[in-house]
Amino acid sequence: MRDEEIVAAARAIRAELPELWVGDGAARAAEVDALLRCAANGQRVGDRILALLTSDSATRRELRRRLPREEDTYRQAPPLGSYSALAGHGDPSKGVVYRCSVCDYSYPLFEVGEPVPEGCPDGHGPLVRVV
Repeated sequence: MRDEEIVAAARAIRAELPELWVGDGAARAAEVDALLRCAANGQRVGDRILALLTSDSATRRELRRRLPREEDTYRQAPPLGSYSALAGHGDPSKGVVYRCSVCDYSYPLFEVGEPVPEGCPDGHGPLVRVV
């Protein structure tokens, strides 16, 4: 949704705001007026208007009714057939390996900055860097 659409919807429901906001409707409508003036001066205030108008269920309903509907394409699954697995087995690449000097336990590092265990899980002492 673009700033222009939010500002246009805010202008459309501006006259109804004091009635929609129970209690402090006039004060909050004045905030919207100030933001609309900023928008008229070329400032991008769509997010602030959106936050203000969606803070109440009645104004949120009116705003939703007046904003253009957009198809949600962000969370769509990719078309079938777009993923293909890599051929072969997922063996770790040659990298840094830590081993126990007593038993056969080894711990390969797969990522930079990955923490290394302090010692052998069997209690034989610290692991030694091999590769």
